[in-house]
Amino acid sequence: MKKIKILIVDDASFMRNIVRKGVRSVYPSFETKEAADGKQAQSLLMQEDFDLILCDWEMPKMTGEELLAWLRSEGAKKETPFVMITSRGDKDHVVKALALKANNYIVKPFTNEKLTEVINKQLTQSLGATIGDLRKWGANNSASLSSTSSDAVSLLTASSSNAIINSKERTSRAQSVRLKEQSVAQLRWQDRKTKCLVKEISTDSVTAVIRGDSDIPSIMELVVFDLITNNGKDISRINGYTYQLQAREASAESEFINITIRFVDGNDPDKQAHLERYISEVK
Repeated sequence: MKKIKILIVDDASFMRNIVRKGVRSVYPSFETKEAADGKQAQSLLMQEDFDLILCDWEMPKMTGEELLAWLRSEGAKKETPFVMITSRGDKDHVVKALALKANNYIVKPFTNEKLTEVINKQLTQSLGATIGDLRKWGANNSASLSSTSSDAVSLLTASSSNAIINSKERTSRAQSVRLKEQSVAQLRWQDRKTKCLVKEISTDSVTAVIRGDSDIPSIMELVVFDLITNNGKDISRINGYTYQLQAREASAESEFINITIRFVDGNDPDKQAHLERYISEVK
């Protein structure tokens, strides 16, 4: 029985959890390891082989682009399948990823179906396997069930602790600024998008107003907040998740909804700098 090993690389723990749970939901016996940046991934890749790498583009210390360039020069490891995960879906960015010899790419925010589709396509090609083979190799067994249960408990306890710590950190270092004038941005999730009116924002979160009569993201769903300022010269695609939804009126027919998005790109200096500039301008 072949043991499939996947390396997940992203500086946001929330994103690594999303990808890991996506893999395990379809293939619970696949082994996954994680790295918080390209340097950590490089260290792991020098120690062991992986069947697939799922890697974020924008990271501190070493970007996904830099990791891929290094990998493609690494002799026996240079053919390791590499899927780039990016918040940017514009044609030039995709072309660049493929020019760097990425095998495929996924644009955030993505569905679990899209993640599975890309994993299936890449592994069947690189391993010469069938979908049936992948299902057999990734099927539940007692060990994986125990591991999955352990992962779930660890995730819950870690999330509870982190929630308390992060709450204290936000209180001390990221006071929200309420905008005096209207500022329009965009939210994207799955294959949907909507304009939103920004009401409050900090370097950790944003509260905006969206129409309630259209599709809206679910609680804890992965979203991307597109912040475009300076007449389009400054653009950040900030990853986050839906933290809170609240009707603006005490009525089941409320036309508008307050949505709060928690950001998960706290380690990205460029996005943080853009947010800080924007906040200073709207104070």
